[in-house]
Amino acid sequence: MKRNLIFLLATIFIAQVIQAQMPSGAWRDHLPYSHGKKLAEYHNRIYCLTTDGSLYSFGINDRDIKKHSKVNGLSDAEISTIGTSSVTSTLLIGYSNGNIDLVRNDSVINIPDIKRKSIIGGKSINNVYIRNNYAYLACDFGIVLCDLNRREIKETYYFGPGGTQIQVNAITSDGVEIIAATGQGIYHADINDPNLLDFSAWSKYQNLPDPDISYKYVVSYNSSLYTIYRNGTSSDAVIRFDESSWENWSQGFSSHYEFLGGQNGNLVLSTTDHTRIYSSQGTVSREIVSFYSQDVLVDSGNDLWYAALFGGLVKVDANGNSSAIAPSGPPYRDAGDIQALQGNVWVAGGTFKTKWTGNGAYLFVDEKWKEYNGNSIPDLKDFLNISEISIDPNDPGHVIGGSYGYGIAEFQDGRLVHIENESGGVLKPVQSYEGQTGYVRITGIDIDKEGNIYAVGSNALTAAYKKQPGQNWTAINLNYKGFGFQTNTGEILVTSTGQKWLALNNAGIVVFEDENGESTSEKSFNVKNQFGTVVDNVLCLAEDKDGTIWVGTNKGPVQYSDPSEIINSTANIEGYQYVIPRNDGTSSGDIMLSSEQVNDIAIDGGNRKWIATEKSGVFLISADGKKELLHFNEENSPLFSNSVQTIGINDKTGEVFFGTDKGIIAYNGSATEAGEDFGDVYVFPNPVRETYQGNITVSGLASDVNVKITDITGNLVYETAALGGQAVWDGRNFRGDRVQTGVYLVFCTNEDGTKTYVTKLLFIH
Repeated sequence: MKRNLIFLLATIFIAQVIQAQMPSGAWRDHLPYSHGKKLAEYHNRIYCLTTDGSLYSFGINDRDIKKHSKVNGLSDAEISTIGTSSVTSTLLIGYSNGNIDLVRNDSVINIPDIKRKSIIGGKSINNVYIRNNYAYLACDFGIVLCDLNRREIKETYYFGPGGTQIQVNAITSDGVEIIAATGQGIYHADINDPNLLDFSAWSKYQNLPDPDISYKYVVSYNSSLYTIYRNGTSSDAVIRFDESSWENWSQGFSSHYEFLGGQNGNLVLSTTDHTRIYSSQGTVSREIVSFYSQDVLVDSGNDLWYAALFGGLVKVDANGNSSAIAPSGPPYRDAGDIQALQGNVWVAGGTFKTKWTGNGAYLFVDEKWKEYNGNSIPDLKDFLNISEISIDPNDPGHVIGGSYGYGIAEFQDGRLVHIENESGGVLKPVQSYEGQTGYVRITGIDIDKEGNIYAVGSNALTAAYKKQPGQNWTAINLNYKGFGFQTNTGEILVTSTGQKWLALNNAGIVVFEDENGESTSEKSFNVKNQFGTVVDNVLCLAEDKDGTIWVGTNKGPVQYSDPSEIINSTANIEGYQYVIPRNDGTSSGDIMLSSEQVNDIAIDGGNRKWIATEKSGVFLISADGKKELLHFNEENSPLFSNSVQTIGINDKTGEVFFGTDKGIIAYNGSATEAGEDFGDVYVFPNPVRETYQGNITVSGLASDVNVKITDITGNLVYETAALGGQAVWDGRNFRGDRVQTGVYLVFCTNEDGTKTYVTKLLFIH
C-alpha cells in the first residue's frame, strides 16, 4: 500500500532507457533506484542517493538520467551519503566502508584514508555538513574533517565518553558552534577551537527531554537549534532547544516525522504525507503533498524536489503535480539464484541474510525490471524468501520459485498460479518442526526437458519431490538414509541424460533416476579428486555442453566427465581437478582454484565456465577447463565485491549477471547461445565510427561457425571461430593494425559448409 501512494496522485514514472545492445566487454550495473534517501544539486543535475546505496542523477535542462557507480568511474559500492560544496565546486560521495570520492567536473578523486584505517566497529559516513572549504563527515565513530581544496583528511574527532568512539548521525553549525546529533545525545563545541581533537572540548546538551538517546537530526534555524524527539512511542515531537531549556515547537503538525533539515536558511519538515518549508522569516513559504519524503531540495531555479522512500527522485511543479524519476532496476540489492532463458533473466531475491524478508523474485526483460513479491502480488505477502529459480525449458513464461521456509511458488506469464507448502501434505517441514508452518526449506529447483519439476527440501526426512505436467506434487522415495534434521541439502541438477544430481552440503552427492515416485537406480558418494582428497562441502552443480558435471566446492571445482557410468559403477568414484604446471623445471603443479570456495558455476554459449567465488571475485575458465581466461575482482574491474554468490547468463545477448553481496552487476560476454541455423544475424556497431574503440560483435550465428572478414576486394583481414552464437573482432588485422575506412564483408560458414551467411560492415576513420 505504501509503495502505491505516490502513484495515486497520477505521478509519472520516468524510466531510463538504456540501449539494449552493449559492446562486448562492457559493464553495467543493475541496482535498485526506487527508494530515495538524500538529494544534492551539482552542475545542473539533481543527484539522488537511495537507501540501498545506489546513486543516479537527472539533468535539470536536458532531462536525461544517468546512473553513477563503479561502472562509470566511482571508487566503491554502497554509497551512504552525498553533499555538495559550491565554494570548491565539489560533489562529495561517502561510502558505508568509509571510502570517499570527490567529484569535480568529470574527474573523481579518491580519498581512501578512513577505509584503510584500522578502526574497531563501523566506518560508515552517515552524513556530511559543508562549511567553506571543509566537509564535516558524520561517521560511525566520530567526526572527520576533510579539506576539499587540499583533498585530504585534516582531523578526526572522537568525543564520546572519555574520548571514545561515538556514532554521529548529523552535523550542523550556527556559525559559532559545531553541533552533532549522535547515538548518545547531542554534542556541541566551539567550531573555532584549535583543540577539537581533545574530547574535553565537547559538551553534551543535558537539558534535552532525554539527553542520552539517539538523535537522527539537528538543524540550526533562526538562531535556534531544532531536532526530532522520539520517545519510544509512535508520537514524535519537533523540539527547539539551547543550553538552558527546550520546548515543543508549536508549528509542528504531525505525530510522526520522516525528515528534518535545513537549506539556505530555510527549515524543511516532512511527515509521511506532507512537507512544509519554513522561510528565514519563520513563515511557511511552501507546502506540498509528499509521501515518505526522506530529503527535500529547492534547486538553483527554485524548483522543488524530494527523495521518496517509495519512488526515488520526485519533482514537484508550481501547481503541486508530482513526477517520479528513476532508472529501472530490481527492487532490492539482494540476489539469490539467477537463471535466464530466451532473454528473460530471473533473479531470486532471497539470500541467507534475507531469508525472512519478502523480497520475492525479480525479472529483467526488454531492458526493464519487474518485481514479483507482496508489493505486486498480494498473495505473496507472507511467502518469504524466494531463493531458488527455475525456468521451464519448454515455456519461458513458466517459472518456479523455491523458498527457504515457505515452499514453492509457481508463475505463468507473470501471474502467480499456485503456492505449494506443508498444507498440501506432500512437502515436509524441517524434521524438528513437523506440524508447524513456515519450515519447508526448499534449496533446489530444476525442470527437465519433459516439463517435470524437481525440488529438494532441507533438514527433512523426505528430501526429493517431483511434479509432472498437469499433476500434483509427489515425494520421491530415495534409498539414501542420511536425510533428516542434521543434513543440509543444496541444489538439484537434472542432466541432459535424465539423471538427477542432489547436493548434500557436507555429505557429498546423491545421483538417482526415478519412476512412479521411486528411485529406480541410485548412488551416493563423497566428492573426492583423482588424488583421493575428500572435499567436504558441495555448494553448486552445473552441466556443460559436453555433458561433464561441474561441482563447486569449498576447495575449487571438481569435474565428472562420464556421469552416466556413476550409478552402475562398483569402483570408488573420483572426480577430477585440473592441475596447473608450475613451469619451474619440476613436475610439480597446483590444483586450479583449490583455495577458492566456489559459490556458483554458469556455462556460456561457448562452453566456457564462469566461476563465482566467495573471496576472489569471478573466474572465466576455457571450454576444456584448463586455462584461466579472465579474472574479475573489485580491484581490477567494476565488480562491486569479491564475494560473488550467483551467476546467470542472458542466452540471447551474452550478458553475464553477477549477484554479489553488494548488488547485481553485469559484464557483456563474448558468447551467446547458438541456434540450429542462422537467426537474425547482425553486426554491432555498424557503422564503426572513428571514435569507437571497443569490440565489434557478430551475433545471431548458427553453432560451430567460422567467421572470415575481408575487404571489398576479397583480401582476408581477420578470421575467428564463433563462441556459441557470437563472434568478436577488435577491428584489427592480422598485423594488429586497425583496419582502414571502407566496406568489409563478413563471411559466416559452419564446419561442413552447409550453412552460410554473408553480411557487410562499414568502417569509418
